[in-house]
Amino acid sequence: MTTTKKTNICFGIFLALFIGGLVWLFSQMEDYYTFTSDTIEGARAVAPLNKEDMQARMTLSPATYDTEVKYRKFFITVPGAKQVELRADFNRWGKDPIVLTPYKKGYFETSIALAGGEYKYVFAVDGEEIPDPSNQDRQTLADGREICIKTVR
Repeated sequence: MTTTKKTNICFGIFLALFIGGLVWLFSQMEDYYTFTSDTIEGARAVAPLNKEDMQARMTLSPATYDTEVKYRKFFITVPGAKQVELRADFNRWGKDPIVLTPYKKGYFETSIALAGGEYKYVFAVDGEEIPDPSNQDRQTLADGREICIKTVR
């Protein structure tokens, strides 16, 4: 007899909490519904309503670069190379040489502090200029040389 009373009391408490939760949920949903359906302007951020808004969303904003100086890694793997230099617009195309540190199996690497922007560079492997094989963002100059572009954001 006492077990049945305890079960009934527990069930009653559970039922009261469940109904209270549903009442609270529906009141919150009603507030949200009246807030969002009050005006069609609330949907403008999600779905533009006219052609001008669509075009304004599709136009690209100009590229902005961070002014903070960040270290960028330049690396290349050239088995059998004796020396690799980095020639770039930030070191006057090799007039201020940046020699990459050699590691095992022909791996060369250096880190350079660069501010935001676009930088053009090539590697000089034993004096011969070659573009970075890991960077496909390239440009061909008027003299026929192919250079790579590194974008720092």
